[in-house]
Amino acid sequence: MPTSAATCSRPTFARGGGVLCVFSSVAGERGRSPAVLYGAAKAGLTRYLEGLDHRYHAQGLRVVTVLPGFVHTAMTEGLAPPPFAGTPEDVARRVVRALDRGRPVVYAPGVWHAVMLAVRALPRSVMRRATF
Repeated sequence: MPTSAATCSRPTFARGGGVLCVFSSVAGERGRSPAVLYGAAKAGLTRYLEGLDHRYHAQGLRVVTVLPGFVHTAMTEGLAPPPFAGTPEDVARRVVRALDRGRPVVYAPGVWHAVMLAVRALPRSVMRRATF
């Protein structure tokens, strides 16, 4: 596996394991017209991380995937915040809690977990018309 995760794995396994925490996005949970490429990239990253978790779990590597929604940062300054926007502090608290509790996936802010359950249940015909 020619990736940076493979490069990091040898020392991690030699120590008896560790945690790899990576930020993806809720945008990867469903294909959406306004964010085709970004969503596809995040979907691929999320599935890759899930695969790493399955592959290396027995060797002591725990993979945590963070799925934030819109976060108020310098990068998003000036953009109209959508519902459920979070702050970096909100996200950090959720990540630390997930790490402490051994959760493999964390939505930040937490409301995104319920939102994405609903969005994943929408039929494709509805998603084709979605503007979010």
